Amino acid sequence: MTPLRIKHHIPGRIRFKLERSAELADTSDWFKQSLIGIQGIKDVRVNEDAYSIVIEYDEALLDKATVEARLAQLDIADAELSETEHQFTRGDIAMNAIGTLAAAMLPGKWGAISTATLIAPTLLEGVSELRDKKVSVEVLDAIAVGLSAYRGDYKTAMMTQTLISLGEYMEQETCRKSDKLLADLMTPTEAVVWQVLANGERKQVNSTELNVGDIVELVPGDAVPIDGTVIDGAALINQAALTGESVPVRREQDAVVYSGSSVFEGTIQVRVDKVGSESTTAKIAQLIYDSLSEKSEIQQVTQDMANRRVKITLGMGAAVFALTQDINRVASVFLVDYSCALKLSTPVTFKSIMYRAAQQGILLKGGSAIEKLAEVDVCVFDKTGTLTYGDMEVTDVVPFNCNGDNCARDLLAIAASVEEHSNHPLSQAVVNAAKHHQLPHIDHGEVEYVIAHGLKSTLNGHCLVMGSRHFLESHEGVDFSGYEAQIREYEAKGRHLVYVSHQQELMGMIGLRDHLRDDVERTLADLRELGIKHLVMISGDSVYKANKLGDELKLDKVFAEATPESKSDIIESLQAQGHKVMFVGDGVNDAPALTKANVGVAMCEGTELARQAADVVLLQDRLYGVAETYQLSKIAMKMINTNIKIAEYVNSGIMLAAAMGWLNPTMSALLHNGTTLGILARSVAIKNG
Repeated sequence: MTPLRIKHHIPGRIRFKLERSAELADTSDWFKQSLIGIQGIKDVRVNEDAYSIVIEYDEALLDKATVEARLAQLDIADAELSETEHQFTRGDIAMNAIGTLAAAMLPGKWGAISTATLIAPTLLEGVSELRDKKVSVEVLDAIAVGLSAYRGDYKTAMMTQTLISLGEYMEQETCRKSDKLLADLMTPTEAVVWQVLANGERKQVNSTELNVGDIVELVPGDAVPIDGTVIDGAALINQAALTGESVPVRREQDAVVYSGSSVFEGTIQVRVDKVGSESTTAKIAQLIYDSLSEKSEIQQVTQDMANRRVKITLGMGAAVFALTQDINRVASVFLVDYSCALKLSTPVTFKSIMYRAAQQGILLKGGSAIEKLAEVDVCVFDKTGTLTYGDMEVTDVVPFNCNGDNCARDLLAIAASVEEHSNHPLSQAVVNAAKHHQLPHIDHGEVEYVIAHGLKSTLNGHCLVMGSRHFLESHEGVDFSGYEAQIREYEAKGRHLVYVSHQQELMGMIGLRDHLRDDVERTLADLRELGIKHLVMISGDSVYKANKLGDELKLDKVFAEATPESKSDIIESLQAQGHKVMFVGDGVNDAPALTKANVGVAMCEGTELARQAADVVLLQDRLYGVAETYQLSKIAMKMINTNIKIAEYVNSGIMLAAAMGWLNPTMSALLHNGTTLGILARSVAIKNG
């Protein structure tokens, strides 16, 4: 448990003081990652020297007691320690700029005092690194600043200090903006619901005002804002956002409903079990924040490269001093640092691309995902819910025991006339098909909706029933034995079948399938243009049906009749051929393939498990997001590689000029830091496209 007390509190902002006995060193990132993933937490700032934590939160989602309780639950002993850099502020930059003016304008003694005060943190950080036997960029910064101050060139020392703080501030500000954006994505959508009071009265309240134990009434069209238990009524619940299943499921007394789902049919009263940061939709919050935590291979490479360049700079400075004994040249050399641009530009580029991606409705889980994306040469799509929509369209109308020319039209017209009384997606698909063919309305009796089963009415005074085979066969006693061959034929095609009976005799069936997304062809064409060599589809459909769709979309390869287990085997077989594979899916059955692929992409309406397993999550229901994701990865890696070349070539030129005595320390510092800031500016600029 974290030992703390509240130091200061105003609504929306609270400052905690920790006991001095707490080991707070290098825990800033751990605290931020532990807390920012909580819905309602806007910002976390840790001052290790002052043993304080400032937390900004949304008053609509959290209160002081909840924030305090969540912070107290953290155990610093479990902290994953990381090296924590000094957090520069605009105040630091302003003070350093003022110090530069003071060093230039004040007499030597006073300039020395102001300079020593302002460069002390940089010097101490360098000494600390040396004490830990590390030769890092902090050591080089300390030497560069300290050497100028030692020579009495306080103006150059302060100018260097100012540029160092400005570069660090730019990186940290980019990180803060990325964190804020991701925190905004975590905030749940508010809704107005009817709360049932103890006396039976109802009042409208904002979902953020609900507490555990409250009773709410949900009607068709309502989003479920909480996790809760049904205590009265029955309803069809659309859980597509959580399970990937487009067909609603029946929920009645004692069943659990989850936030993120919605009511399709029926009315239920639900007891609130979990709200806010504890609800199901909040589980993706940590997933979103974790997108900043994973380092890529190139990020590690550039950091290692940066540290090696520190030693090169130190060696060059020593060589210049040995050959020339010119302290001025040595100072100029030490003020050239490859590592600033190398170390900073890569993470800033990744952050900027992640920011840009999120604005386009794409969640990239860190630099590693971006790097792996850029290497992909094969894209594998799961068919259902990915290349196709989750909703349905009518494909077949099959009448039984009818010899007339208009049997199919009559069957569809009768079914649509009854189905128009339901909002079920299958019903709406039937109604839309009838409208498309401009079929007339057929008079019928009153419609009875049997939740999760089907519809009952009367036609010419006799019972008319439509729905699932189980409903007609088990509940209504309809005989299916004479039509098994035809039923199996359409089931083999992957059709979802709605049956229609009249007077307990099967009139016919209507086959439905999900249909292609509008942006499929554009997505596939752009992926090829961007560099994807092979486009592949995996489907559970029959070979004939799958190949027909594959030919229509001009895919390179189609795997039909795939099982959940075989999907990951297909991915492995492609990887064994030397391919880098991106897999795009949405369901629970896709999780193994998403994990096995070099890059897994989860669709917007995918299951929660798919979102957890994927490297990329599309936050909008657009397949074209896959092409945008691939393009963004290419932009990021091109920027990083260009930045590395610029840093290498330009800084080598500056160092050579400094070693030859063509640059004084001031010009050396200006050129080097100007190059670094220019590279960082390039990296930051790509976040806006």
